[in-house]
Amino acid sequence: MVRIARAMGLALAAMAGLSATVLAGAASANPSLVLDLQTGRVLHEEDATRPWYPASLSKLMTAYTVFKAIQAGRLDLGTPIAISKRAARMAPSKMGYPVGTLVTVDDALKMLIVPSANDIAIALAEGTSGSVEAFAGEMNGHARQLGMMQSNWVNPNGLPDPRQVSSARDMAVVATAILRDFPQYASIFKIEAIQSGARVMRTHNALLYRYPGAEGMKTGFICASGFNVVATVSRGGRRLLAVVMGAPSAKVRTSMVANLFEGNYDNSGAGFFSSGKTLGQLAPSVYTSAPDIRDVACNRKRGAAAPEEDAEAAPAPAPAARPDSVFSTLLAPTPAATTPSSPLLTSWVIDPPVVVGPYTGPRAPANAIPAADLVADATPAPPLRGKKRKKGAPATAIGYAEGSGDKADVTPTLKKKGKATLATLSSDPLPVKKTKAKVPTKAKVKAAAADPVPPPAPRPKKKKPAPQG
Repeated sequence: MVRIARAMGLALAAMAGLSATVLAGAASANPSLVLDLQTGRVLHEEDATRPWYPASLSKLMTAYTVFKAIQAGRLDLGTPIAISKRAARMAPSKMGYPVGTLVTVDDALKMLIVPSANDIAIALAEGTSGSVEAFAGEMNGHARQLGMMQSNWVNPNGLPDPRQVSSARDMAVVATAILRDFPQYASIFKIEAIQSGARVMRTHNALLYRYPGAEGMKTGFICASGFNVVATVSRGGRRLLAVVMGAPSAKVRTSMVANLFEGNYDNSGAGFFSSGKTLGQLAPSVYTSAPDIRDVACNRKRGAAAPEEDAEAAPAPAPAARPDSVFSTLLAPTPAATTPSSPLLTSWVIDPPVVVGPYTGPRAPANAIPAADLVADATPAPPLRGKKRKKGAPATAIGYAEGSGDKADVTPTLKKKGKATLATLSSDPLPVKKTKAKVPTKAKVKAAAADPVPPPAPRPKKKKPAPQG
């Protein structure tokens, strides 16, 4: 009996230890999700609704908000936006343009997605909504409309803020909304490198050039979140979307997504981790706050990453000698986390960079702000002083919108000189101040008569001397 009791005790202890291990593993699991974009069914999910810091995945929500503003006619791809002091102060990754530099919305979107420029995210927010705070309000409004239940936005770039949270599910929601509502911008997420001046910046998303069929989207990293990614792939007649959050390095992140894609091409949605549900049907997480995993992602003693995303084996490519040629093949060793049977390519070719840079055209194009959004000020123009107008020149009017077509309504043409009358003037002329002639008082007249002042006596004229003989 003693032996039986002892054996039962050991068994219970082992079961308790196993349960604790399982719970600990579940608490530290990386949120992940795979979605079939054709059917909308979730093929794989693990902690997909758990709150998590999105880092630069926030820029997907930023891009969606800018796309909505373009759709509403508030700006277009050619609209120039300025680098403000606030934008210039942002931490890397960044473009580093001086304060006052202008870039078009088109180039800004490419800088936002490819090198994940934090200063450009601020410039886009300010150029779209007037301020970062107003833009964050728009981000939250769109998130509610899309049904993003775990997300809260306070900045457009994802730099550390404990209030800025999302989830793997919510990032899949905004990614599918971009692909569904704005397919005309899909090419931005496929760009592998951009060039500004002599600088060439490669995408952080290594799947684009290391995994066949990859179509892009966005990566993100801060110490508190670990390495995150939203990626899409099209191959074998299927189009999938994957989300991974909290990977310990960029290399592991890339391998995890590649393996998720490989494991779900033939998944019908009936696997152990498959729910067969849509994104809106996933159950809420038991966790109410995002974890801080900086000890895993940024522990320098363990050789983890620096504050920026790591380079993932390949340096930023240099431009080719000929503009029409491609970059030379970049060879890299197989990542440590990748098995010999990994689907990732061990050698690849980077596409030529897309050229971007400062905008040097007109500072305020007529279509930058729709005329309907401006209210004309009907205050009459003050009269011009000093400088004479040319005949037939329009008077200066204030308050009309450039390019609105309302200039003729508030800018009258002056009549030619000599033909203007009181009836044709828009206002009466300035009154002339009349002055009365001064009349001397009686006292002054009497005083002048009693004591007249004699006129001065004329001086005798000098006679000229007679000429000498």
